Amino acid sequence: MFPSHSGSPLTDFFSALFGGRPSYRSSDQPRILVTPRPLDVAPSYSGGGHGFCVRTCDGRYFPLPGRAGVEKSDIAQCAAFCPAAKMTVVSTSDPARGIDGAVTREGKPYSELPNAYVYRQRLVEGCTCNGKVGGLTHVDVMEDPTLKRGDVVMTREGSRVFTGKTKGPPYRTADFVEPSRFPELPRSMRARLDELTVASR
Repeated sequence: MFPSHSGSPLTDFFSALFGGRPSYRSSDQPRILVTPRPLDVAPSYSGGGHGFCVRTCDGRYFPLPGRAGVEKSDIAQCAAFCPAAKMTVVSTSDPARGIDGAVTREGKPYSELPNAYVYRQRLVEGCTCNGKVGGLTHVDVMEDPTLKRGDVVMTREGSRVFTGKTKGPPYRTADFVEPSRFPELPRSMRARLDELTVASR
């Protein structure tokens, strides 16, 4: 699903986020390394074009797959990638400014959130994306009824975009294409996906 060589900056990024090193399943089918759960997330959302999922307990953030859009959908995606923590969404219309230019739905800058950048200073006890030292639980994306066209999932081969061609689940491997083959995906998001990987254990 992901490159296995050690020292990869992609692996290091999400190893820091989720903890542990990635391990991979033997299945050739695309997998999404998340465990959906009943949402327990902050009702924040900015509605901008370029979104970030923010872990409210320590301020750690990662790019929101796809463009920021519908509030509930965006927060659900964040919660799926980080199911054990309360999440919120911030976004910006200027991707060059990154997280520093992102605001909540109410217009509050990320830097003014209670725990903004805390993850850079210290570890917060109990603040994890999986609720334990290990990584995220494996869920077969072929059976995920929440998928919609344009959703990004992480597979053994890297990032893939769900085309929505099959009225499923179950879905087919052909329903998931490389970001470069999905013209509706913004160029900026394709570049960000090149830096994305999900660490699992």
